[in-house]
Amino acid sequence: MKINKFYCAATLGALLASVGVIFALFWGDILDAIVIKEKYLTPTSKAFKLWKRPPFQLRWEITFFNWTNANDFLENKATKPSFAEVGPYFFTESPEKIDIRFNPKNASISFRRRSYFTPDDARSVASASPDEPITSINMVALSAANRARFWGYAAQRAVSFALYTYQQDIFVSRTARELLFDGYPEPMIKRAQEILSFIGEDIQFDGRFSWFHTINGSKKAYGHFNIDTGRDDPTRYGLIRAWNFKSRADFADGECGKFQGFSGDIFPTKIRKDRPLGIFTPEMCRMVSFEFEREEDVLGIKGYRFVGSERTIDNGSLYAENQCNFGGEFMPSGVINITECRLGAPFYMSFPHFHLADPFYRDQMEGMMPDKERHQFFFTIEPTTGLVLNASVRFQINVLLQKYPAIALYQDAPRSYIPVLWFSRSFEITQEEALKLRGLLKGTELGYFGGFAVAAVGLLVALVSLGLGCAIGSRKSKNTNDDERTVRNGDARGNYQAVQNGCKDKEVIKL
Repeated sequence: MKINKFYCAATLGALLASVGVIFALFWGDILDAIVIKEKYLTPTSKAFKLWKRPPFQLRWEITFFNWTNANDFLENKATKPSFAEVGPYFFTESPEKIDIRFNPKNASISFRRRSYFTPDDARSVASASPDEPITSINMVALSAANRARFWGYAAQRAVSFALYTYQQDIFVSRTARELLFDGYPEPMIKRAQEILSFIGEDIQFDGRFSWFHTINGSKKAYGHFNIDTGRDDPTRYGLIRAWNFKSRADFADGECGKFQGFSGDIFPTKIRKDRPLGIFTPEMCRMVSFEFEREEDVLGIKGYRFVGSERTIDNGSLYAENQCNFGGEFMPSGVINITECRLGAPFYMSFPHFHLADPFYRDQMEGMMPDKERHQFFFTIEPTTGLVLNASVRFQINVLLQKYPAIALYQDAPRSYIPVLWFSRSFEITQEEALKLRGLLKGTELGYFGGFAVAAVGLLVALVSLGLGCAIGSRKSKNTNDDERTVRNGDARGNYQAVQNGCKDKEVIKL
């Protein structure tokens, strides 16, 4: 049996086209498998080394609110408290993971976070002086009063006497340097540490108060994390399993009480824009969700920008699923009560200048000017790899000043939310890392185009081979038919043949 070489070539072309189409259609899954393998957190993987000690620094901007009419508001009953920004003050954060333990049985990893802060002199040249005095709420006295409000009357009077003995006031005036990291000595703190230590609680203020010195270099400031490595399910890569050895908070019910969401520095592949992303924040002891806003270009890389929305800081007044965030009292949307998360200090978190919050808060005071560009919380993720391209975590710390009838210092205190400071914690991918990522993504495009190109070549070979095979076969068939017609119609007399049919030898019958 003779094999037609053109049909063989057509078959090979068809196979090549099929392989190219299959490769193009499944290239995304192939690449995803490659990226997932590269992202695995194992003791020897490159991804683990980068995650353990990132080769970059985070940029911090911390802005205080100076309470400009504290005396007038508290003593003369001025209508509204007034605040003015002081700063920002610039720092860099060098984060690392410590006390790391792999848990092969459930494909998780446990660790603690530790950060070191240093002044960012390059950006601090034109900023406010760290020695500038700032008038702010006295957090030591207010925290003591708020913790005591559920105690018995005798215990509350004891706190009242302690505040009087240590000459506490509702507000303090300290330099920015003291309020930031240096701290200022506070005799009441030592006494509070002794009391809390007696009942089994540990606070790390070492006799000083400041907003950030207790987290600088501390291994306990952010708590103990347990996250999923994604080994069994790549979609769970970076998800919180437990925090401080618990899967949910003791002080919150429902979904709000669950420790869930991504850790914030690593995300899985195939990020989708139609689903909100949840990030666990130890500062708030809970997950907050972010919604897709738009696609944007970061150093030549397309990313999905997720932003904080009204849902992010809703306390249940707008969205039913957030009602477990109400913290024991109804408040207009835009502020979340995190008192139980902060050792009883009456902390309330919002976006800077009450961005996206109910106007109720801004109407209570003077000096709030929300600006989306300056105050929006966002992060941009490359969707194929799940790598963070840039981010800016922006939150504001507020406290609630109110009456405590059994405590003399606060018997006549007006009820008011007092903004203390807001901070921005930012990151952007480096040019070098962006170049590597662009190369990887270019390979993704080449994979798709290459697969379809191979398919096109295979299809072309198949079609050309079939065409040539049909053309040559048709020509051969035509030639054969022409030969047959020549035999039948080329000579009217035909061929001669001698026949003996009873005739003489010389007779010939013409055929």
